[in-house]
Amino acid sequence: MTPTRNAQRAVPAAVGSALTWTLSLFALNLIWEVVQLPLYAMGRYSEWPALGYAVLHCTLGDAAMAFACYLIAALATEAPRWPLHRPLTGLAVVLVAGELYTIWAEWYNVYILRSWAYAAGMPTIRGIGVAPLAQWLVLPVLALTILRYRYRRPVESKVPTPKRH
Repeated sequence: MTPTRNAQRAVPAAVGSALTWTLSLFALNLIWEVVQLPLYAMGRYSEWPALGYAVLHCTLGDAAMAFACYLIAALATEAPRWPLHRPLTGLAVVLVAGELYTIWAEWYNVYILRSWAYAAGMPTIRGIGVAPLAQWLVLPVLALTILRYRYRRPVESKVPTPKRH
C-alpha cells in the first residue's frame, strides 16, 4: 500500500477517534469547569444565565482544544488510534500541548483581555491558576483510561487450540 493510500485511510480514522476522545473530554471538562467555579472571580458572569454561558463557553473551548490535541498526537505518533496503539506517547503529546495552550490561554485571558480573574482561593504558579493546569494533566489521563477500558478487546491467541475428540 502506498503512503498516500495510508494517509487517506488514516485521516478518517484519526478524525473519528478524535471525536470520541472529544466527547469524553467534553463531559469531563464540563464537570471540572463547574467544580472549579469558586476559584474564579466571575464579575459580570456571576449570575445565571451568564454563569451558565461562561461554563458552556469554557467547556466548548476545552473540547476544541481536546480535538486539536488528539490530532497533534495522532500526527506525532503516526497512529490515528494512538490511545490503543501508542497510548503513552500520544498521552505525553496531549499533556504537553494541553499545558502549553493552557498557560498561554490563561495568561492571555486573565492579564491581557481581562476576560476573567482568579479568586483569592486560586493557587497560582507564576501567575497561572493551578486548577486549569491540573485540568489538562488529570482529565486527559482519565479520558485515556476510559477509552482504553471501553475499547479493550480480548487478545486472541495465535496458538492453535487442540481439538477434542
